[in-house]
Amino acid sequence: MAFVLILPVGVFAQMVRIQLSDGGELRERGERQASSFVDLPATRGSIYDQAGRALVVNTARFEVALDPTVAGFEERAEEFYTLLGHLTDRPVSYYHNRVANRASRQYVLLVRSLDEPSKEELVAADIPGLLLTGSFARRYNYARTAGHILGHVDTDLRGQAGIELLYDEYLQGEPGRQAVQRDRRGIVKALVGGPVEEPRNGENLVLTIDLVRQAILEEELANGIGEAEAEWGTAIAMDPRTGAILAMANVPDYDPNQPGQFTTAARRNHAVTDHIEPGSTFKLVTAVAAVETGLIAPEDSIDTGQGWAVFSGRTMHDSHGYGRIPFGETIVKSSNVGMARTASRMERGTFYQYARAFGFGQPTLVDLPGEVAGSLKRPERWSALTLPWMSTGYEVEATPLQILTAYSALANGGLLVRPYVVAERRNVHGRVTWTAHQDSIRRAFEPETAEQLLPWFERVVSRDGTGNRAAVAGLRIAGKTGTAQTASGGGYQRRYRASFVGFFPADNPEVALIIVVNNPRNGSYGGSVAAPIFGEIARRWIGTFPSIAEQVSPSGVLPELTESQVPNVGGMPGVLAAGRLRANGFPVRLARDETWQIVSAQRPSGGDTSRIRNAVRLTTSREARREANRNTVVTASDSDTHPSTMPDLKGLSGRRAVVWLASLGVEARIQGSGVVTEQVPESGASLPPQAVLTLR
Repeated sequence: MAFVLILPVGVFAQMVRIQLSDGGELRERGERQASSFVDLPATRGSIYDQAGRALVVNTARFEVALDPTVAGFEERAEEFYTLLGHLTDRPVSYYHNRVANRASRQYVLLVRSLDEPSKEELVAADIPGLLLTGSFARRYNYARTAGHILGHVDTDLRGQAGIELLYDEYLQGEPGRQAVQRDRRGIVKALVGGPVEEPRNGENLVLTIDLVRQAILEEELANGIGEAEAEWGTAIAMDPRTGAILAMANVPDYDPNQPGQFTTAARRNHAVTDHIEPGSTFKLVTAVAAVETGLIAPEDSIDTGQGWAVFSGRTMHDSHGYGRIPFGETIVKSSNVGMARTASRMERGTFYQYARAFGFGQPTLVDLPGEVAGSLKRPERWSALTLPWMSTGYEVEATPLQILTAYSALANGGLLVRPYVVAERRNVHGRVTWTAHQDSIRRAFEPETAEQLLPWFERVVSRDGTGNRAAVAGLRIAGKTGTAQTASGGGYQRRYRASFVGFFPADNPEVALIIVVNNPRNGSYGGSVAAPIFGEIARRWIGTFPSIAEQVSPSGVLPELTESQVPNVGGMPGVLAAGRLRANGFPVRLARDETWQIVSAQRPSGGDTSRIRNAVRLTTSREARREANRNTVVTASDSDTHPSTMPDLKGLSGRRAVVWLASLGVEARIQGSGVVTEQVPESGASLPPQAVLTLR
């Protein structure tokens, strides 16, 4: 019994001791345990094209929560409710009720999704007890356009493909954090005066591609793949001097905004992830090796026979029998026999070293993920068939980008350059933090060799070449067709891969471009399937390069025009007549109060030739009547001065046409907008009370 009576006294004494000796430390420990931090997300960097168009941006959404027990809130509550109501288009009473009926004394969620500008207004208001937490989503402004270059992110905004993946560490930035407190139920509340570490936002990327060129490339590639009924296709354009990727596309494509809705095949970037046998496009390596080692000159003749030849027991064919032709002509005609016979006279090691110098068997080091190196067997692993067959593009595998890089070397005089997609990184303030520079990996061959071979590759696109359907009027193009059977199960199927690779203008190249079409069902040759796609892209790209456009259609200096034929403006309202004359370089003399009257006479007359800048004097029908009334002899009748037939309004703006008809007392009914393309009645008909004008 005594123990029971003493126990409460002992407990009380222990509580006093703890309070006096350890209370401060325990209280501090409890506060530390109750306090924590929430992440302040960093803004992922945006991605722009070379002209500054935003290709990829972030959309931010914020949650707005409140601890109404924080000191100072009550005094500013009405201000806060009013501001929040304005930002969300909700009545102030809604937020009054949310706070009054909250489940937790120190926490209430008021808005689940608030945009960035509204969030900034709330931050500027500096309301006590306010707690903002945010999240971001990624938006690809042009949907599928450049999807394989850009790639996509996951739900945590981590890069999963394309430059989103390769440059993830620069784009994502570093999150900050803000101190908060949690009660026993885990409810978060604001910690007034608590520390805040601001996030470091990600860097922005500026790409080498141009949105307009990219859209053209994608459109023409899709058209070509559709017409060929092919499985897939890829196209890459590059500046052969610097390695900057100008555009890159694949068909099929996908939308990075919804990557999960597309197959793995659609998300595949064939330009860098597929290694293919290049076929006749590889003949560039054979030609360079043969000419540069002095084995043969482009003008030296080679016997191609009747279009076939046997190498180590295996027959090789040409599409036609060409007989004895210059070696350069084997490029133009794409003669397998001619190339193979030339290569067979070469040392294996020499041919291998030239193929390596062109970059085959090694990655290009482009800044895109998933690039494969292709394959180039070492000479000791070659069979007796390897050298003749490799000279025509078999028994070697390369990516489309490797092939394009090789032809860029021909375009720039022998330098192998590294392709790249990202031109600059910039911080959130727009300051450049890093710039890509031209990187020449090695000299693949001498400029003199390129100079000797260039005319033959340019003839490929001439009327008698295999790539004539890539030709564009006025534009010098050099290139090579490729047609390869696809390997499967240790042999070759009757499935083809058609390609065309080239550059323009041939004399000063600014664009190198490759088209690869896999398994076309309408046609099989590179010249008939891939070359037309190349030509359409080149034709439409001309206008995006001022220097090329000037070369194709030089503006020159036009001779000064001193004389011209005077337009006939009779029957037109003065204001329209004056406009037409001034547009042709003639000043106009017309009484100021006659601008809306019908022109009945002009001097010089319509159709006469007059010196430019000589004024044309216009007389209106009203002026003619006044003059007639002043004279005893009538010099002009009403029929002479007022038109009675429908004028020709085609080509006029709707407004001008309406003015003209109104001056004739005709009501106009307008259909469409723009300029007049059709009129009822037609010109020359009797004036109606009403006319219908169709505009487009």
